[in-house]
Amino acid sequence: MFKSFLLSLLLFCVFLSAPSAASGTHDYSFKVSRGDAFYKFFFSTGLSGKLLSKLMSSDERAQKLNNIYPGDKFRIILNDSHELAQIIYSPVNDSPLFITYDGRSFSYLKKGIQPTAELSYTTVTINKSLNYDAKKAGVDAAVIKMMVDNFSWEMDFSRDLRKGDKFVLSWDGEKTPGAMIYIGNRKTIALFSYKNALDQKKYFTSKGATLNDSFAFAPAKYNRISSSFTKRRFHPTLKIYRSHRGTDFAAPTGTPIYAPAKGVVKYKATLSGYGNVIYLQHGTDYVTVYAHLSKFAKGLKSGKKIKKSELIGYVGTTGQSTGPHLHYEIRINGVHQDAEKIKLPKQSFVPSSAMPKFQKRARKILQDLDIG
Repeated sequence: MFKSFLLSLLLFCVFLSAPSAASGTHDYSFKVSRGDAFYKFFFSTGLSGKLLSKLMSSDERAQKLNNIYPGDKFRIILNDSHELAQIIYSPVNDSPLFITYDGRSFSYLKKGIQPTAELSYTTVTINKSLNYDAKKAGVDAAVIKMMVDNFSWEMDFSRDLRKGDKFVLSWDGEKTPGAMIYIGNRKTIALFSYKNALDQKKYFTSKGATLNDSFAFAPAKYNRISSSFTKRRFHPTLKIYRSHRGTDFAAPTGTPIYAPAKGVVKYKATLSGYGNVIYLQHGTDYVTVYAHLSKFAKGLKSGKKIKKSELIGYVGTTGQSTGPHLHYEIRINGVHQDAEKIKLPKQSFVPSSAMPKFQKRARKILQDLDIG
C-alpha cells in the first residue's frame, strides 16, 4: 500500500514544474486549504519524490505530514544549492514541528509554542444539490452527511433548498468543521461545535442547544398498552400469527395525538391495514408512524413541518382494528424498534460554565462572515 502510494507521488512529481534555483527563492510558505496534501507543497519547491520517500520513512513523526487540516502552515527552507534544509510544520491546534535535514538524515524537534488558532472558511453555493456542490467545493462525504444529519431537524432538503442558497463551513484545524451555517433567502441556521468532557463533539445553536428534540414516550394520553412490540402475535382480525412491530396504546376514540418530537409529515394516507395513517420524519434517521386514526388534524399535509407536541390527529379504529387505539411505530434507518425499550436521542445543551467562551467564539465567526 505504502509503495503504491509513493509510486503515485513519483509519477505526480514528473508533471510538476519545479521552480528555478536561479530565482534565488529558498524559503517557501504555505497555508493549508481544503483538499491540500503535503506532497504538493513539497514537490512545488522542486524537491524530488525520492527525498520525500526518505522523509516519510525516516520517523513515525513524519506521518503527521499526511494528516493536515485547513489553517495549518508550512515553511520549506532550502539551502543555497537549492537542497532541503528544514521543514517547519505549524498545526493550528498544536506546537510547531521542526524537521531538519543535513543531507544524510532527518532530525525532529517539537517546540512548545502555544499556537494561535486561525479560522478558514469553505463556502458551498447550491446550484444542483448539497451533495454535488459540496463535493465540488472539496468537502468530504463524511462532513456532508454530518451537515445533513444536523440541519435535517430544521429543514427539508428536498423542499427547502433553493438555487443560490449557501452553506459556510468554518475550520479551526480539525477534520470536522468548527461551525456550519446555512444561509437561505428566508432564514439562516447557524451551528457551532462544542466538545464535552469525553471529547465528544456536537453542534449547537448560539443559544447552546442542539437542533434535535428529546422524544416524548407516548404521543397520546392512554389507558393502557394493549399490545406490545413482538415478533409473534396472534392477529385479532386476520386470525394468524405474525409480528407486531409497534406499540398499541388503548384510548377512547377522539383522543388527541401529538407529535413526540419536531419533524416533517412524510406521508398521510388511508390504507386498508393501517386505516388513517401518518408518517413523520424526524431528522435523517427517525420515522414515527401513527395508525387507525379516526381523523387527521386540520391542515395536515405531506411536507408540513411539525413542532413537538403539535396536534396531528385523533385516536380511532380505522383499518384492521377491533377497537379504538393508537398503533405507534418507531423506525430507525428503516428498522422497526420497540418503543418501550429503545433509547431515543435527547436534546443536549452546552454547560452554563462553558457558555461565555462558546458564545464568544460564535460571535467571532458570525462577525467574520458579516452575519447578524
